[in-house]
Amino acid sequence: MKVIEYTSENFWDLLDEHLCLRQIETNVKIDEVVKSILEDVKKFGDEKIIQFAKDFDKVSLKKNDIKISNLKKLYSLDQLNKETIESFKVAINNIKKFHQKQLPENYEVINMNARLQSIWKPMDSVGLYVPGGNAVYPSSLIMSVVPAQIAGVKRIVCVTPPTYNFNPYIAFLLDELGINEVYQIGGAQAIAALAYGTNTIQPVNKIFGPGNAYVAAAKKQVFGKVGIDLVAGPSEIVVVADENNNPEWVAADLMAQAEHDENAQSILITNSKEFSDKVLDKIEDLKNKLSKKEIINTSLQKHGLIILIDDLNLSSDIINKIGPEHLHLQSSEKEEILKKVNNAGGIFLGNYSTEAFGDYVAGTNHVLPTSGAAKFSSGLGVIDFMKKSSLVEINKTSFNALSKHVENIADVENLDAHKLSVTIRQTK
Repeated sequence: MKVIEYTSENFWDLLDEHLCLRQIETNVKIDEVVKSILEDVKKFGDEKIIQFAKDFDKVSLKKNDIKISNLKKLYSLDQLNKETIESFKVAINNIKKFHQKQLPENYEVINMNARLQSIWKPMDSVGLYVPGGNAVYPSSLIMSVVPAQIAGVKRIVCVTPPTYNFNPYIAFLLDELGINEVYQIGGAQAIAALAYGTNTIQPVNKIFGPGNAYVAAAKKQVFGKVGIDLVAGPSEIVVVADENNNPEWVAADLMAQAEHDENAQSILITNSKEFSDKVLDKIEDLKNKLSKKEIINTSLQKHGLIILIDDLNLSSDIINKIGPEHLHLQSSEKEEILKKVNNAGGIFLGNYSTEAFGDYVAGTNHVLPTSGAAKFSSGLGVIDFMKKSSLVEINKTSFNALSKHVENIADVENLDAHKLSVTIRQTK
C-alpha cells in the first residue's frame, strides 16, 4: 500500500493523483459494442436475445425459455443451508424495518388562497439487473426489491444472465420476495430489453442494479429513454483508526473491500506509523488464508493507500475530499469526526461496526455512490422508486391576487401567450 503524509507540501496533489485511479473508465470500444447490441435488440427483439445468449453466455435458449415461468423448479429447500436461509430472512426483515421509515409524506400548502400539493407516487415499473457468473450477489437483489416493494411499485422485473445452473439462492429469494416476472437475459442486451422491450418483455420506467462494464455502458446509453439508478465504479472504503485499535481487525476491514475487485480502493487514515506497519503485517498474515488473495493483493498494491496524519480530527477534510462509498470511523475521536463529515455513502461507527453488517443484515442499503459521487448523491432508498408531482389549484380569489404578478413576469420574459392566458380570464 502506498503511504503519504498529511504534512507533505504536495499532499493534496498526491491525494488527487491517487483518487484519479478510481474514476469510472470510459472505454470507446466497449461503448461501440454496446451501441450495436442496443440497436440490434431494439430492432430484432427476442431473436437477438437468443443469439446473444448463445454468443456471450454459451447457453442455447428457445423463445419460451427467456421468461422463467416456475422459480420453484430452480431450487429445493433441501439443497439450501437452513441457517443461511434464516440469515436471508433476518436481512429481509431488517431491511424492511429501516426502509419503511423512508416513505415520503404528501403535504399541502395554502398560499394566497391557492392550494398547492406535493404528491408522491410509485413508479409503474422497474427493472432490476441481477448479476450472474462469478459475481452472484443475492444480497443486492434484496437491497433493490425491498425498497421497490415498500414504495409500492406494481411491476418489478428481474433479469439475470442465462445459465444451465441457476443459482438456487437467487431463485429462492426471488420466490420468497414474490417476484414473478423473471427473465434469463444478461449483459447489455438485458438493459436493452428493459429499456425498449421485446415481444416477450415489456419495457420498464427505470433500471437498477450492478453489472460489468458492458452493463454500465448500456445503462448510460439508455438513460433518457428510461431512468437509471447510478453507474457504479469499483468498491471503496476509508478506515479512520488510531493506535488503540486492533490492527488485525483493521486489516480485515481493508481486505473486505479489496476482495471485491482488483480496482477496489482501500484507504487507511491513522496517526501512527507504527500502527499502520502493524496493519500491513496483519494483511500479509491473513490474506494468504483467503480465497481471493490474488485479487486482494493486486487491489492493495494498485489502489491501497495509507494516510499518516498527526491529528485525526483533521481527517474530515480528507474524507470530504474523497467522498468514499464506505467510511468506517474506529478512532476515539469518531464522534467529533462524524460531525464534520459531509461526503460519505455509508458510515460505520465504532470498532464492531464492520462494513459487512451494512452489506448484509443491519438494514441500511448497500447500493451506495462510488468514485466520489457521495458528494452529490445518496445510497439507494425507497424514494428512488417513486416520483413527485406538484398540484396547483387557483380559485377566483387567488387568481385575482396573483394574476398581475404573472403578467408582470411574462412581460419581462416576452411571453405574450403566457400573459394572454391570464388576461383572457379576467372579468371585464
